[in-house]
Amino acid sequence: MLTSEIRTTLSRSGLCTRVINSITLAFITFFVITFSSCGNHKWEIDPSKVVLDKEFSCRNFIYDIENLDENDSIALVTIRNKYGSFWEDYSEDIIRIGNARDPKTISELRKFMSHPDSRATFEAIDTTSGKESYLESVGLILENGFKRFHAFMPHEPVPDIIWMNSAFNYAIYPREEYIAVGLEWFMGPDHPIVGLLPPDLFPRYQQLRMHPDLMASDAIKGWMLVHFSSRGYTGERCIDDILYWGKIMWLLDKCLPESYEHVLMDWSPEDLVWAKSNESAIWIELQPSNVIFETNRTIYNRWLSDGPFTKAGAIPQESPDRLGVWMGWQIVEDYMAENPEVTIDELFSESNYLPFLKSYRPQR
Repeated sequence: MLTSEIRTTLSRSGLCTRVINSITLAFITFFVITFSSCGNHKWEIDPSKVVLDKEFSCRNFIYDIENLDENDSIALVTIRNKYGSFWEDYSEDIIRIGNARDPKTISELRKFMSHPDSRATFEAIDTTSGKESYLESVGLILENGFKRFHAFMPHEPVPDIIWMNSAFNYAIYPREEYIAVGLEWFMGPDHPIVGLLPPDLFPRYQQLRMHPDLMASDAIKGWMLVHFSSRGYTGERCIDDILYWGKIMWLLDKCLPESYEHVLMDWSPEDLVWAKSNESAIWIELQPSNVIFETNRTIYNRWLSDGPFTKAGAIPQESPDRLGVWMGWQIVEDYMAENPEVTIDELFSESNYLPFLKSYRPQR
């Protein structure tokens, strides 16, 4: 079950927090990748040489619902056949318009699509994050990212990608078999529609992250956060969440090695410079036992939550938010560099914090 710590952090970052049930792959095609025996070369994968068990799929749900048959019953059969469980999630959870098996829900879908506010959003998506050429480029990044993931962990599933309009309910909605991406969340922070969002629900720091460049990394990150939540994660203390986030960020970086570090963190370049310049000072604030082993989630979530800055200890307001996530990444990076024989399965199964902290050497 997805713990409350991960659930809270995901919801604040606009990522779906739905519990994911594990699935078993019936057949797995295993292949051998030759890794270099030294350093980080072990994690360098050429995606063009990786063959997935099935064709990587990106489906445009927006296009399909805009071209439905005029007959509601026929349209329902078509959409259920093509989208299966996603249609159920979309109609009953994401936009909540009705029962996925009821033809009346198609009528409600048409009402949603024709509403003036929805229509404006659909049209805005078409000219920004939903442009066909842009989706093709993001799809390629995701495909290469999941090919690297498959090379690292060939027994794990590779999800399909579904482009959707979630009515600003979910930026990323990850299930084991698919990742649904709310394209309206990535139209750009300065788009007029984004400026019309209520500031109490969409503060400016969140609007600044509605950038199309973040779409691919946010999608994989959101899926990994849910997918690995049952692997050695307890969520009982601050250190548990910090290390779990660190493992996710470390693996995300290995799957998307061409992405900038600040993009993976949803930060600005200046945010990353600040964090690196103050790493030792951040560690001084974080490492006391009453901080790093804090069990009150309300308190330690200050290190992990979205916000204008990290509201923890003596961390100043010029800091970026979620410094605990970034520190976890640095800790795991040092641990994996010191223990090159550790597999990714072993990394996520390791729940003992001591080996990680013993390996960590904050940069000064």
